[in-house]
Amino acid sequence: MNLPEYWEKWARTLQQNHITGFVITLLEGASPVRMILSQTLFGVSPFFGTDQQASFRAFAETLDDSQQSQNFASFLKNLETK
Repeated sequence: MNLPEYWEKWARTLQQNHITGFVITLLEGASPVRMILSQTLFGVSPFFGTDQQASFRAFAETLDDSQQSQNFASFLKNLETK
């Protein structure tokens, strides 16, 4: 699964809900919370439609992988500075 293809959509959603800063903090340093959240997303994703399910699973994979989490946090920071 190509995770960065979801980043634009996620970034828009985060900006619309004014939680980008919170998510950056979560991505950069809250490893135990990331793990719990990722497992929760894996667990609830089957209850949603195919598109949402794929997005939830991709976000869960991002949270599980510390390098991907850092990359997405950097992506979000770059968007905020533009």
